[in-house]
Amino acid sequence: MLFIMLVMCSIACHKDLNRAENKETEPHFSMDVQSVDDDDGNDGGTNNDDSTNNDGGTNNGGGTGNGSSEPGNEEISGSEKNEHSVYTFLGVSGLYFGCATTFKSDDETLEFTFGTSKTTNQNFTQEEFEELIHTGERHYGSLGAFTTYPERFSDRVEIAYTDKLGKRWCSSRITEKNTRNGIETSVMIDQSDGEFILEDAHKVEIAAETEGYRLKGKFKCTLYEVDGKAKKKIKGEFLGIVAPK
Repeated sequence: MLFIMLVMCSIACHKDLNRAENKETEPHFSMDVQSVDDDDGNDGGTNNDDSTNNDGGTNNGGGTGNGSSEPGNEEISGSEKNEHSVYTFLGVSGLYFGCATTFKSDDETLEFTFGTSKTTNQNFTQEEFEELIHTGERHYGSLGAFTTYPERFSDRVEIAYTDKLGKRWCSSRITEKNTRNGIETSVMIDQSDGEFILEDAHKVEIAAETEGYRLKGKFKCTLYEVDGKAKKKIKGEFLGIVAPK
């Protein structure tokens, strides 16, 4: 009888350890979001009528965040649907490429884009892809999150966020304007106190006979409303999947 109890206890402990390990290795993110004053002295979180009812304590759909006691602040976390993608485009001197890991819920999207690397081959190799996602510091830069022309910057990262109201935010200042020749886009980088560290890139099996990489990182930056004046300070960490195809 004592032996059976010991075995059952051992199995229960093993299951608890598995749950803890899965929680640590499943894709997830968490971040603090703080509205800040824009350049005109207005509160970035309340410059539009449709955002005045946005309670700072509301978390994203599917997340588990808790609001802070300070107005305009949010704590957002979750393990929503995590998707991966790559982008490529041809240049005079070779093929440029990058990748992204994206967290999606019913009404919000958070995306981390990494780029841009170059290869002289017709397609990038696994070794070249691994160099793209090497661990260490990244600088913020415009990789074309809301435009049709990714820029040729290496070792850069861009964070894009679409909130529950459908507003688009980006770590680059982006202004889009319709002209007779199409959409004209103005881009500016303003991240004097921004920080992004890719702490780990671990090869994993993401499907049958399909390999990907689990990225772990932490970030701090200002998000700017696309085609607007509002801005938010964000700080957090993430664990997401990327893959070369």
